[in-house]
Amino acid sequence: MKPKANRRQLKNYLVANKTHLKMMFANIILMLLVFAVIIVAVIIPFYHEIFKIHDVYAQHYSAKFFVVLLDRLSISLLVILFFNILYQMIVNHKFCGPLINFSHTFKKIARGDLTRKVFLRRNDFHKNEAAQVNDMIDSLSKHIMTIKKDHDLLMATLEDIMAGEMTPTERVNSLNTLKKHADNCHDQLSVFKIKGKDD
Repeated sequence: MKPKANRRQLKNYLVANKTHLKMMFANIILMLLVFAVIIVAVIIPFYHEIFKIHDVYAQHYSAKFFVVLLDRLSISLLVILFFNILYQMIVNHKFCGPLINFSHTFKKIARGDLTRKVFLRRNDFHKNEAAQVNDMIDSLSKHIMTIKKDHDLLMATLEDIMAGEMTPTERVNSLNTLKKHADNCHDQLSVFKIKGKDD
């Protein structure tokens, strides 16, 4: 089970972030446009029968049928709108909720903290992207741990050299060890491509 610290709160279902809100509004506007098209498509035939036909009975029947149909249609459309909003809250949350998790993880990485990973719930979207980010964190951690280990050994060797008397052979061996650890650090750092002034 996921740690409590990594669980998303219920309030985030209402507005997870700006993307979530924009997606919900765009979908509601689309749904309202669909409703408008449906209502206009229903009204046009009745408009002709109510206002263009001179038979009073036909006009009365058409108007009565139109009112009943519009009443039923408006109730149906309101129910559909309600379920659409509910659906959008849930589905968009599964899309946008993980983005908040990504954002928190990226902020930690930017501060040099590689201990936080992206935790998603079972039905969330972006599972592949989360796995890629977590693999990236593991890879960075591995490189940094190797560099740190070689750095510690390099410092220990330097302290040995500075601490006391050494024979020329011991000094050469220590310098070779220093070079080996420095080369290991260089190899690990060479993996990273950083845009610099010379690029």
